[in-house]
Amino acid sequence: MTKHPLQNCTLVVTRPIGQANKLIDILENAGATVVHFPVIKITAIPEQERLLELAKQLNMYDIAIFISRNAAIYGTALLQQAGWPQNTQIAAIGNGTAQQLRTLGYSTNIVSSTTANSEGLLAEPAMHSVKGKRILIIRGNGGRGKLAETLCLRGAQIDYFECYERSRPQANTKILSRLWDRNSLNGIILTSAEGLKNLYQMVNKNDLPRLNTTPLYVISSTMVELCGKLGYKLTPVLMPSAHDEDVLESVTVHCAVKTT
Repeated sequence: MTKHPLQNCTLVVTRPIGQANKLIDILENAGATVVHFPVIKITAIPEQERLLELAKQLNMYDIAIFISRNAAIYGTALLQQAGWPQNTQIAAIGNGTAQQLRTLGYSTNIVSSTTANSEGLLAEPAMHSVKGKRILIIRGNGGRGKLAETLCLRGAQIDYFECYERSRPQANTKILSRLWDRNSLNGIILTSAEGLKNLYQMVNKNDLPRLNTTPLYVISSTMVELCGKLGYKLTPVLMPSAHDEDVLESVTVHCAVKTT
């Protein structure tokens, strides 16, 4: 591999503010020109006292499931104040979430090994033997109900610990328009279905045809299907995970080839 395999590649990173710097540095070190265009804004839930009271009851749960990196960051900040019970297992959706937990000092007992989504975690053998167990799902406000619904059908009792809020940020979409005008946008990196939906809502209507023919890098089959529903005309690049090294490898394979 050459020292700068992404030279002449212009990429858009869509991670939230405060969570994109490492990936941007990695891509720039590989020679890419990187534009940061956040499509999700993350803030802590204001109802901290209620969550702290719930955190004190953590020892009642057999399994705590962290939905995402943000769930790990914001959830552990509150849950650790009560101390982590020895008998409460930790589950994570995706290697990226598991890595974030390790960075914060938490070992995972169950990780989705196939895909970084609810379906992947539900496929794990440990998640089939949950009858009579109490499970806490740590997530942001709203989100999919697939995980809880399926676990309930398997006999588990489910509670939510919603510790952060996601919203669509205000953005200067002319940044993307100028890249398309110069025909210099080689790919957009997206790591959540909600972010993908937000991107389509944020882009100027006149730019939608150009978005639909821009290489999109995604992390799940759910996102691939969503691209088609939103009108995307190409086949998205499905990355192994949202892990920085996986993103770099995928972009290098696809973007570097097209620009050389």
